[in-house]
Amino acid sequence: MTTNDLQPDIDEVLQEEPYKMAVTGEVSVCGPVRTQELPRKSGATKTRVVSDTKYVQMLENDPRRGFMLVMSMDAELLFGFSETSMQDPTAMSVWPKGVALPLAVAAELWVQSGESGKTTRVSVTTGLWATG
Repeated sequence: MTTNDLQPDIDEVLQEEPYKMAVTGEVSVCGPVRTQELPRKSGATKTRVVSDTKYVQMLENDPRRGFMLVMSMDAELLFGFSETSMQDPTAMSVWPKGVALPLAVAAELWVQSGESGKTTRVSVTTGLWATG
């Protein structure tokens, strides 16, 4: 008996099966498919006081973001997804105070108080698909 007979090779020790692709052709789905949304990996919250005279950036573009929930507490909210959109009053969206705005976007978020002479607290809650 030799030493090689007593010492198994790595493949035999790990007992790995050779990889075979499970699906080799085109797949088409007929009918409804059940999906289940997974929980987010992490989240964050932020509150800022904003005025009616200057828009501010609440969130930067983040491809890891799964959702954001925005709420203005004291006045209606003007918001947009770029600084350029905040410079044109017809490009901003208006949202009522005290109503949560759920958005499933990874874009920037810019906000401004929508009522003349009023400041408002704007709270943002985000959920991220991934961390790091």
